[in-house]
Amino acid sequence: MNELKNRSVAGIPIAVIDGLKSFLEAINATFPETVVQTCVVHLIRHLLEFVSWEDRTAVVPALRAIYRVRDAGKRA
Repeated sequence: MNELKNRSVAGIPIAVIDGLKSFLEAINATFPETVVQTCVVHLIRHLLEFVSWEDRTAVVPALRAIYRVRDAGKRA
């Protein structure tokens, strides 16, 4: 991140990362105003680590429906 700053990058408005804590810390230290979000694919993969193989056939379609909703006021 310091290399980017040294190249005259004034700031990064938003960063989408894979959840690595050290990368988050580096972004926050160098560009504290950056909004950081974890990639949805990585969020789902991490979530599925806690779901048994038997339950995944029910959980995956439910997650898919949640992430396909375009309006937060609508129900999946």
